[in-house]
Amino acid sequence: MKTTLFAREITYAKEDVAELETASLKVQLIYDKVLHMLHIYLPPSLWDAWIGVPYSVISSLYKGDHSDGTVFQKWIHGPYGWKNIGCERHCLESEEQGELMAGGLIGERRFKFHNGIRQSMVLQAVIWSLYENSLRLGPLLGGELFFEPDELEDISNYFVPTFLNPSALLERSRPYKEYREHNLVICQEWISAPDVVLQWEGGLTEGRWMTGVYMDEFRFGGLSPYLKDSQGKRTYMQACVQ
Repeated sequence: MKTTLFAREITYAKEDVAELETASLKVQLIYDKVLHMLHIYLPPSLWDAWIGVPYSVISSLYKGDHSDGTVFQKWIHGPYGWKNIGCERHCLESEEQGELMAGGLIGERRFKFHNGIRQSMVLQAVIWSLYENSLRLGPLLGGELFFEPDELEDISNYFVPTFLNPSALLERSRPYKEYREHNLVICQEWISAPDVVLQWEGGLTEGRWMTGVYMDEFRFGGLSPYLKDSQGKRTYMQACVQ
């Protein structure tokens, strides 16, 4: 069933905003914990092959630093509630570009969008692997688990099954999406998102309703909903709360 909108606005219930504000922080803390663990224990050769950038750079992707951009978590409100499918970094590229008008330089804010498929999706896969192994081996390991019980619950509630190959998803007959970058293939369970049709001055836009959550140094920075069409193009919307 498709929802038709006549303005570039998505309405959120107060309860949903409150949940996303709390859940996004929990997700951010799990990102940082796992990334730090990989930094300590992952051999340099594997770090270079999987991550491809220094820890000092990639850690800022998940912590957020207002001076160099903010983290943009990607969420879907699917059949089982809110689910996080990854994140990217929105960085201010330059405020110096523009043209001289009336004797002064009129700056133009330009942003780079660092999708980080290679880094973000590898991290999603590692988190899910640790989660499943914790459930499987927990009775044997007792209290020696990497994740605390509340973190396991958060992963179960908000993360999406993600793997470095499709076999586990095929065994479970789950639909999935493949992400490819160079020789790396990552498979994530497909989460259905609400279908939306936007009729506005720009014409007719059809897409899936996605929700971006901005995080700045572990602080909730607001919502940025968007429609994502079949070609991956985004139409950003205004978030309204009622």
